[in-house]
Amino acid sequence: RVDWNPPVQANGEIMGYNVFYRPSDTEDVSSKTVDPNENRVVLDGLEPATEYTITVSAFTLVGDGDRSQPLVVKTPDGAPSSPLSVTAEEQGPDTVRVTWQTPSETNGDLLGYYIYYQVVGSTDTSRAEAGPDQTTYSISGLRPATEYVITLTAYTEGGESERSGEVLVRTLSGVPSTPLSVTASGGAPDAILVTWEPPTETNG
Repeated sequence: RVDWNPPVQANGEIMGYNVFYRPSDTEDVSSKTVDPNENRVVLDGLEPATEYTITVSAFTLVGDGDRSQPLVVKTPDGAPSSPLSVTAEEQGPDTVRVTWQTPSETNGDLLGYYIYYQVVGSTDTSRAEAGPDQTTYSISGLRPATEYVITLTAYTEGGESERSGEVLVRTLSGVPSTPLSVTASGGAPDAILVTWEPPTETNG
């Protein structure tokens, strides 16, 4: 929002005000005209995390007056776009490696990434966090021989991006757990009968 006071010398009836604004690193000037009884205006449609140079002038029927001294202000950070080129590959029975590229639009200082993952068909989602300079992350502690769905977001002080497209990956098979209810009995002088139940976790 831009505020101002009327000029000390109007030199006629003020018909309104022109507010000029542009990104400080360009000469691409935009303007907005305001009624004479107003002394403030909200400039919308601006780029996030961008420095703008703003001036105001009053005008009469004769023409525009001198512009005010430039005011330089930076817009707040916005949410970035989604991470790009997300892939995932298995590294072991309980680990997958996720890689990605930085968003095309950071809209501010990138603070990091969130990696969301869950077993396919489950509603229980877990989240890991990676730093702003990372483009790869290994998720560990997963179930062997299990398919996971993975999505990523990036975030700044302005918010979190939309999630990336889903990536599916299946962990490698692992060793099974111990067989259950193992028993042994002597069925004959030269033989022993061994019985058991399958392990609770086959991991493959």
